[in-house]
Amino acid sequence: MASATLAEIYLEQGYIDECIKIYAELVRRESGNKAYAERLKYLKKQLKASQKKGILKNLRNKLWQL
Repeated sequence: MASATLAEIYLEQGYIDECIKIYAELVRRESGNKAYAERLKYLKKQLKASQKKGILKNLRNKLWQL
């Protein structure tokens, strides 16, 4: 059963993808819930930023190995 509490537990444990899936389900079920929609938007933005940092970090590490 998807809930905001479960999503936040996943987030605390570092499972941001699972957290996003749950919030997406909550938004689908409760399309009028602005809090869920805003949280989902924020989490997706954070995930994208962290992935970008990871790519840049990996690139930097590879360049230092050359």
